[in-house]
Amino acid sequence: MKKLMADLESRIISETDANKALETAVLYGTLLWFADIGIYDAPAIESNLIERCLGMFKHGVFERLESCASVVHVISEPLLTGGHTRLMEKLAGMHEDPVDLIIVRCASPRAELRIKSFFSKTSKVSMDRPLDIVIQLVKLFFSYEKIVLHIHPDDICAVVACGVAKRLFGTEIFFVNHADHVFSYGTSVADYYFELSSYGRRLDLEKTIYGKKSFLGIPVKACVAPRNLDLAPDKNQQLLFVSAGSDVKYKPNKGKDLFALVSRILDVYSSSRFLIIGTDLKTSFWWWPLKIKYRGRLQICSHLEFDEYSKAVAEADYYVDSHPIPGGTAFAEQYLSGRRCVGLVSPIQGYSPADKLKRGNVDEVLFCINEYRHSDSIFTEIETVNGIENVKRRYLACVFKGQTTENMLDISNEWTGDITFFMKDKRRANVDISVSSFLSLYNLGDGFALRLFRNLTFSKKVKLLVKILVSAGRFNKKVSV
Repeated sequence: MKKLMADLESRIISETDANKALETAVLYGTLLWFADIGIYDAPAIESNLIERCLGMFKHGVFERLESCASVVHVISEPLLTGGHTRLMEKLAGMHEDPVDLIIVRCASPRAELRIKSFFSKTSKVSMDRPLDIVIQLVKLFFSYEKIVLHIHPDDICAVVACGVAKRLFGTEIFFVNHADHVFSYGTSVADYYFELSSYGRRLDLEKTIYGKKSFLGIPVKACVAPRNLDLAPDKNQQLLFVSAGSDVKYKPNKGKDLFALVSRILDVYSSSRFLIIGTDLKTSFWWWPLKIKYRGRLQICSHLEFDEYSKAVAEADYYVDSHPIPGGTAFAEQYLSGRRCVGLVSPIQGYSPADKLKRGNVDEVLFCINEYRHSDSIFTEIETVNGIENVKRRYLACVFKGQTTENMLDISNEWTGDITFFMKDKRRANVDISVSSFLSLYNLGDGFALRLFRNLTFSKKVKLLVKILVSAGRFNKKVSV
């Protein structure tokens, strides 16, 4: 797989058509986003494309937009779910003066309507061709002094436009890499590269980051937790255990899963229920054996509206973090909201001092449930690292004063994680490939698609073939209509 990606990088750099080079670079980033093979950045690709695009603006005429802020946030695609867009909204709300927003790719009407309330002016890229996107972004960037990036890992167009804007206008670039556990473009253009976790800081050691690093932390809304959380429940007590997370956060990986803990809880507390929110039981087959065993006592909901979700979590006696992939600061947020929080230590860690609430095995977690004790000291640590006001102070000091902060989570938490947890078998790629990515590789020629197919595990080959057949069936149906 690494040889395939090296050849793809060479193809990008040698491609004489800048637009085709950008298209291929998007594909390169998409493949590495979903296939962890130990490549986490691509500074050579970024530098090459920036240099090539820079020449197009030698005699360019730029017009400053009316009534613009000095700072603009840039997002690839705002979403209604997940923490990526929420983080951007929180940071935008920290500015004392109005800030603007640029959307690089598509946005649903609901998502676009929601985020507009956080910004003074919203601009949306109207172009489709990668080279035209870069050109439009550079023209938009001319009106701003500082850019705060919240991009998808494969958004090479935004990165190249930032590199050109830096060279032409001296624009400052701040990169908030929410997806700090995977490959991402942007390491060569950021003047300041924000750290969100100690996991991300360790993965960053595998990257070539040109700018300065500064710890930010993911902001969490804090409230005064009640002091009556200590509990020693009776085994026959009707308790509610709640956990929330997408399908992939519970999918077994390298011998790690949540199932033994769920099973023990429901066995020991025989009158209790366990609710999983955010997972689709139809496709998450790894839950089927437990669902058959515990039936109605194990409830799995694919989606709850925010009000319903908030009500369900508020009624929980214990909040259990997702595993093997944790909920990030969602776990910390539940603790600061006055929930009893327990969980298993994950290889993916270092996003909050709330990790200290977790234990290394099922027996230790059961002990915490049986004799639950609230910790004021951990509560205070979470506020110090992730509290909104403290994150705000660090964020504004960096953006407007250039002040950097050391990683506070390295001091707070003892590291026992594994940054190779997502890495796939080097002999075979156990990774899902989308039909569009596969077809893009096929259109490149030179056998790229066939080489990728050969690298896939047997199960992933079968899955890709099924998706291609389904996609072809839908296409034929549309044509016949």
